[in-house]
Amino acid sequence: MDIKPILIVVAVGVIFTLEGVFPHYQGRTARVKHAVPHVLTAIMNGFLTRFILAGVTIEAIGWAERSSLGLAHLLPLPAPTRPVLVFVLFDIWMYFWHMANHRIGFLWRFHRAHHADIAMDTTTALRFHPGELILSTFSRLPVIILLGIDFPQLIFYETLLNLSTLFHHSNLAVPERWDRVLRTVMVTPNMHRVHHSVERSETDSNFTSLLSFWDRLYRTFRIREDTYSITIGLPSFRESKYQRLWGFLITPLR
Repeated sequence: MDIKPILIVVAVGVIFTLEGVFPHYQGRTARVKHAVPHVLTAIMNGFLTRFILAGVTIEAIGWAERSSLGLAHLLPLPAPTRPVLVFVLFDIWMYFWHMANHRIGFLWRFHRAHHADIAMDTTTALRFHPGELILSTFSRLPVIILLGIDFPQLIFYETLLNLSTLFHHSNLAVPERWDRVLRTVMVTPNMHRVHHSVERSETDSNFTSLLSFWDRLYRTFRIREDTYSITIGLPSFRESKYQRLWGFLITPLR
């Protein structure tokens, strides 16, 4: 039984409820209306993944295993060490992939659909363009083969990534002292709010999605003391039509 979708649905429900009780940005009244296009996007992406993209990934992993390709198969490491190494290296790949989505114009066209949300909350973590999902899936296939990731390891990483993404996109009012402690290891809401700032210098920072080490290591870490003053979104695509499903889908074409 695949429990990943169940965990995601439960996490969205719990965090969305807590956001209503303990909001960081106050006064948001149209929360359900804001969430609807994101949930519809998640359903659409779920079908795309299950019926097309997952099959491609499974075939690539199976071929690599049959051919004994990848670091996990070739390096003479103790068995418990291999999944940890693969996990860390794949997270580094995700850091550079996210950075590429900001610095390569063609990729940014799709990724900016995610950043165009002007009222970020946990459902924003569901707001990824199908085009970005397709590009991400095919771009990571060589990495999966190179590292020798097996399917359970990939599912484990993706589950943690999805739960982390739901948390750090949230509008939860996490006290700064707690946020500071948590972000020594993982991405937090205050850290990611800077990434979703309308200011380009802040948008192009804090690229990590799970472990927070890489931004410090590669000097892309940035924090703002007063996160309440951050304007969320992009300078363009702020009109209401781009907050709805159709406007979100056509954002890469504008």
